[in-house]
Amino acid sequence: MAVERKYERDIDVLLAEEFSVSPAFASWFLSKTKFGDRLGLISDLFVSKSDSDGESDLVVVYALDDNSRIAILIEDKVDALLQPEQAGRYRKRADREVTEGSFSEYEVILCAPEHYPASHGKTIIRDQTTNAAPLLDDNLFDRFLSYEQIADGLTATDVSPRAQYRATFVRTAAQRRSNQWVREQDDATDAFWEAIYRVASEDFPILEMKLPRLTKNSSWITLRPRDMPTRPRKVYIEFKARLGNIDLTFTNTRARLFAGSTAALLQEGMTIHQTGQSTAIRITSPAFDVESGLDVGLPHARLAMQAAKRLVEFYREYRGALDAAAEAGSLRES
Repeated sequence: MAVERKYERDIDVLLAEEFSVSPAFASWFLSKTKFGDRLGLISDLFVSKSDSDGESDLVVVYALDDNSRIAILIEDKVDALLQPEQAGRYRKRADREVTEGSFSEYEVILCAPEHYPASHGKTIIRDQTTNAAPLLDDNLFDRFLSYEQIADGLTATDVSPRAQYRATFVRTAAQRRSNQWVREQDDATDAFWEAIYRVASEDFPILEMKLPRLTKNSSWITLRPRDMPTRPRKVYIEFKARLGNIDLTFTNTRARLFAGSTAALLQEGMTIHQTGQSTAIRITSPAFDVESGLDVGLPHARLAMQAAKRLVEFYREYRGALDAAAEAGSLRES
């Protein structure tokens, strides 16, 4: 089985499991840090640990043989850019933990593909003490450990098929990506969405729908009237036609926080949902897709457009409150 697209969260969870169940891997990882000449066992482990200064992807706390406690704070990157002062915010969180007595020392490590520093870094230097791969941003991260090195560590500490699979998973997350997607043109799909586009243009101009050019059997489109913002987060309408979901989407927003100040504003049939890293105000509508044909699909698409129109009008009426709620529920960059 091959997983085509790996995300940072996938790596976070995979590494957390290895630290938890494999003392050999935990020891190997410790040996790659400044604590490498010391022995210890995992004491605490946190995935996505957050506070007012942001979020740490992975915090690994070791109890060492000298009765001290140390921590390794790991930032995972697959291909996303580092955020300004990201390593500095890791240090703020770690310094607070030291003050509170959670551990006495720490190291902040960037884990990413081997090529990541060269392709993303502005300032490149090298850790001369370990001859590790280049670090970023004036060595704000204490150390760089590549996914290729971690994959080698997985196979070095476990020869089972499971370990081989997981090593391959991590190693292939490091592969450079190219956009190989090509639209599969299909006359039936084009005709289906052209018919919907004509209805939208004539009867629902508020949606400002553009003529879609979708790949074969596609049933998901995005609408963004010109007054919907793209910063600090994107706001748009999503037709998830095959699911029957019409969503007013706010990117990078936690639904549970967003809902606190907006639930009272919702109109009949509207509900709030977490959709990945976005929050959606949703109206359900009869599902449709290309295979259903225009006899069924067009009436259902009209109902979907009515729902979308309601969501656009709702956003315009309560824009200030909704944007403020999205900001309050913002997913902080770690």
